[in-house]
Amino acid sequence: MDEITIDLREKLLTAGIDEILYNGVSGFSLRRVAAACGASCAAPYKHFKNKDEFIKEIISFVEGKWLLLAKQICDAVKEPKRRITELCVANVRFRITNALYGNGLPEEEGVIARNIREYCKEFCIEDVEIRVFAVQSLVCGTAALIKNGLYENTPETFNNLRQSVLNEL
Repeated sequence: MDEITIDLREKLLTAGIDEILYNGVSGFSLRRVAAACGASCAAPYKHFKNKDEFIKEIISFVEGKWLLLAKQICDAVKEPKRRITELCVANVRFRITNALYGNGLPEEEGVIARNIREYCKEFCIEDVEIRVFAVQSLVCGTAALIKNGLYENTPETFNNLRQSVLNEL
């Protein structure tokens, strides 16, 4: 694919995110997505087989952004406990700014859970799945509390999250 094709594909995906946020999956319109990009009605079909594939690609696109961020954190932070806490903080922030990510659900077998399992194995810590559950609950719960306005998106809230995660590890 040439650069123009890649740029249009990314524009379509980004416009698709907005379309889902404003109209939901049931009201999703490929015509509106194309119009938002200044493209023809046929443009989405040049990149995606159909509406369902396009929606799946949108979800993969958002998840890919999270995985890239998580990799950067894992590469930069070598100390396991700090790496896990920073992944948790980043995940909450990502959930807040990317409404399509997670829908309030924890990563299935994601970066945070894998890092907790590796940490517990390395340091012979028991109750691994309870720790994974507790940390994932903290992440999902904190994101929901901030999104719902019950807690503020402040450094204090994220420091509380860091301390809570450390307590669970």
